[in-house]
Amino acid sequence: MMKERETRSNAAKKQKSAAMDGAFGEYGSAEHLLDELIWLDAGLQTLLGAGGDDPLADPLAAFKGMYVSREELLDSGAAAPDEQMARAWIAYTAFRRETEERIGTRAAAGMGPPLMRLAESMRLTVWEYRCVVLCLAAEWDRKYEKWFAYLNDDATVKAPTVDLALRLLGDAEADRQLGRRLLGEGGSLRRWLLRPPGEGMAAQGLRTPLRLDERVVSFLLETEALDGRLLGVVESREPHEAPEPEGEGAAGADSRMKQALDGWPSGSVPVVGLWGARGGGKRSCLHRLAAGRGQRLLMVSLAALPSEAELLRGKMDSIVREALLTDAAIAFAEEDGLWKERLPREVLLSSLQAYAESARRPLIGWSGLERRSGSELPLPDRAAYWSGEVPPPGAEARAGLWRSHASELGEAANSPGAPDYNELASELASRFSHTPGQIASAWRQALVLAAERGDGLPRREELAAAARGQFRHRLARHADRIEARRGWSDLIIPADSLETIREACSRYVHRETVLGQWGFGGKLSYGTGVHMLFAGPPGTGKTMAAEVVAGELGLELYRVDLSRIVSKYIGETEQRLRELFDEARQSGAILFFDEGDALFGKRTEVKDAHDRYANMEAAYLLQLIEGYDGVTILATNLMQNLDEALLRRMSIIVKFPFPDAEDRVRIFRSLLPAGAPLDEDLDLPFLAQRVEASGGHIKNIVLAAAFLAAGERRPIGMSHMVRAARAELQKLGKIPMREAFAPYGD
Repeated sequence: MMKERETRSNAAKKQKSAAMDGAFGEYGSAEHLLDELIWLDAGLQTLLGAGGDDPLADPLAAFKGMYVSREELLDSGAAAPDEQMARAWIAYTAFRRETEERIGTRAAAGMGPPLMRLAESMRLTVWEYRCVVLCLAAEWDRKYEKWFAYLNDDATVKAPTVDLALRLLGDAEADRQLGRRLLGEGGSLRRWLLRPPGEGMAAQGLRTPLRLDERVVSFLLETEALDGRLLGVVESREPHEAPEPEGEGAAGADSRMKQALDGWPSGSVPVVGLWGARGGGKRSCLHRLAAGRGQRLLMVSLAALPSEAELLRGKMDSIVREALLTDAAIAFAEEDGLWKERLPREVLLSSLQAYAESARRPLIGWSGLERRSGSELPLPDRAAYWSGEVPPPGAEARAGLWRSHASELGEAANSPGAPDYNELASELASRFSHTPGQIASAWRQALVLAAERGDGLPRREELAAAARGQFRHRLARHADRIEARRGWSDLIIPADSLETIREACSRYVHRETVLGQWGFGGKLSYGTGVHMLFAGPPGTGKTMAAEVVAGELGLELYRVDLSRIVSKYIGETEQRLRELFDEARQSGAILFFDEGDALFGKRTEVKDAHDRYANMEAAYLLQLIEGYDGVTILATNLMQNLDEALLRRMSIIVKFPFPDAEDRVRIFRSLLPAGAPLDEDLDLPFLAQRVEASGGHIKNIVLAAAFLAAGERRPIGMSHMVRAARAELQKLGKIPMREAFAPYGD
């Protein structure tokens, strides 16, 4: 019977070996595994010769391990193997080495099947590699379950065990000792490739089943591109998908990263940190860095990681396993700064330490909105940290990006009636300092707005609205948004004041030309923003002017709520101010400080601690104003109360005088809508002469008169205006004489 078994086994060996001698074509995972199973089948057949029948032929073999016979007990001693069996095992080990050499030669001719790539990326020993093949066999073909149950002497254990691996995979006793060490808790097999033993399984010793982790199986059988447990947390980016850099900012960051990587200290773990505005291309830069090394990039969302320590440890283990399997770099995307309080630092650190120690070519990336020092990040030992900014592209590059998206419209973009997208591109690039990602998102949003209108060509206002919608911030925590509904025609102030405001808007529009192209930005490290001071009595149009500026520049307008900024606790006001300006810097919004003298008042003589800290707050706010490169507007009724240091930092100062009679006529007319019914006796010049009030009070008069007329179901007439005017003047402490509004008065 032994001779018959040897004959059948040798025939199978010759048949399968002949299949390996064919042409070296595409060597896939299935073909490679079948080749590996040649030596495994031979080994199982050889082990079978040590005692027992063929489990595939003997119907009683499946019951082995469910009962113990007297003969088996008497034969369970450590009997020395007979000479014939020893020769069979020597022949098998020689055949296994020969088969493995032929497989290695064939695999080296191509890209390498997953098993080979796994062995290279995780630097597996020969014994570990054989153990992976042994465990994978049970996932490939259910016939091996019978073999394993039989050879384990336990019909309930249909997976390879530690004992079976030690008996089958080595050539000598030294290999058995090596296998025990490699299957220990600190080895790569147990740490990354095998499933945990499960409850109560760790104490079984030699009988512990060996099963591959689900992701290892899907990787080796090529049934999954990314671990399904990482969906929503990890984005995989392949080397051949790396995009070209968009703009000079991304290209410059690429060059600096490559130069730094070329000079990285030997034996260190390279860590690259990139910071900059959203959509600036930080992730693409890291993608190109990994692709330059021929590596895949795993981009991890910190916001999507679980905060509970055990769940986070399990997710990080899956991420590190994925990186080790595919020889990938790991990069973290920091959507906000909350990860430091939310995620246990020690878990992140231990996981990255394990990655650094186990990976063949470790590379760690970090991207966020703010610059991070190495001490802020959970960096492993021997980490060499480099950080750099990915600045937004200049105005010319931004215009080119807008034009490239417009070119996707094809001939329709040049059809009659279509907007001039070349001109629009230059206008949008000047108004909005968007990143490439924000421009692409704005263009998609504009197409949606156009489609909603039933057209495929976005209009100017749709592109502008989509561009404004790209700003993401949390300014509502400290300020209130003001909808910019007023235009230049609504703003009734002296011509010289109006011209000054227009010049300030032009200054913002052309800042890229002056600061960027002409080089003034390189000379000035601060003070490059546009800061306006509107001074004048209440109701003279300061808030309306702020709305006009916001509408002209296409920016959001936020009025700072002092109640949410000023705090009685020392240091908290400064913290809130810093958060306010940080959010404004991310959004590009206009900060409007109404009643600005409350925050920017003159610093006083220090008589107690309160004076000292109040002066510190004022000084800190002046520094923030000077360092802010956006637009700020301060409005005050009492300019003489403002600190002189603030006046020096203002780009322009516009005075809003009390309106004269001619201006009051214009204000009355501007406040009356075209659809409002007006009586023929309405005499606006007469009202303007009799009512000495600012625009804010005139607004109250017109609105009150409209409600009076509506209540009487009559057009708005002089009687309504006079009654409303008298009530408003009384609010101001002015009691008009009875004959003041004659002949329209009572």
